[in-house]
Amino acid sequence: MKSALLRPAMIVAPLVLGVLIPQAAGLSFLVRWLLVGMLFMVCLRLDLRDFRPCAAHWRLLAANLAVGVVAFLLLRGAGFGELAEAAFFTGISPTATAAPVVMSFLRGRVGFVASGFVVTNVGVSLALLVLIPTVTGNFSIAFAGDVLKNMLIVMALPFLLASAVRRLHPAASQWPVRCRMFTFSAWSLMLFIVASGAAGFLRNNADISGLVVVGIAAFSAAICALNFVLGGLVVPKRFRREGSQTLGQKNTMLSLYLAMTFASPLAALGPTFYVIFHNLWNAWQLFVFDRRRRRRGSSVRR
Repeated sequence: MKSALLRPAMIVAPLVLGVLIPQAAGLSFLVRWLLVGMLFMVCLRLDLRDFRPCAAHWRLLAANLAVGVVAFLLLRGAGFGELAEAAFFTGISPTATAAPVVMSFLRGRVGFVASGFVVTNVGVSLALLVLIPTVTGNFSIAFAGDVLKNMLIVMALPFLLASAVRRLHPAASQWPVRCRMFTFSAWSLMLFIVASGAAGFLRNNADISGLVVVGIAAFSAAICALNFVLGGLVVPKRFRREGSQTLGQKNTMLSLYLAMTFASPLAALGPTFYVIFHNLWNAWQLFVFDRRRRRRGSSVRR
């Protein structure tokens, strides 16, 4: 139980520190390059020969886009602009890089989740070229070009660099295993900077009600629960666990960066809260899985 909850506990620490040190928001320029470094490590291990998309993956992509867009439209239509943007960047996040790893711990079909990671990350990235200008209300050509430039830097650049490095030095595929501490440290630092930016934003905008923050947390929790349930419903029954993980475990680092760049630190609170919720659910899944496996092992010995 303690090991299962270690990761969520270590996520909370940088969030708390960020709230206590709002001055660290000045480090926000690092977020882009921390994200590039993390995705570079992921792409070093990505073997496109294992990429086998099926109809279920396209349904998961459609559900991924629908959750973010529908949540935004409903809240914007009800007059909750801040909540709408936070819900959009929370719901639109594609599959997390760690989703296949968690599925391997659960003894599921890792290849299905890995293919879902590629489909949702590429599909959502392309859709965001249109969706971000729509959500922010900025339809200028210059703004659209800025969105495209940022998407190319944070998504295409790490993939191309990783492909080149792997071709020149095949042993580089083992770097992510040896540099796990770098990836986790980069992730924690990003959370610290995001929390700091949000805290500074709230202090400088005292007119924002605390209920708005509570509302963002509540909608983030609701979207998290919806994703894990919906992911299991839009795929064949035999892939229910894999579909749930693919849609539920999110690449919130991407949406955090995009929210801070094109919306506001307040909008970034949605993905920030989601990090806590989906990791707590992962911890619970692993705890239940391990407990059941131990029980089966003890019954066999008897």
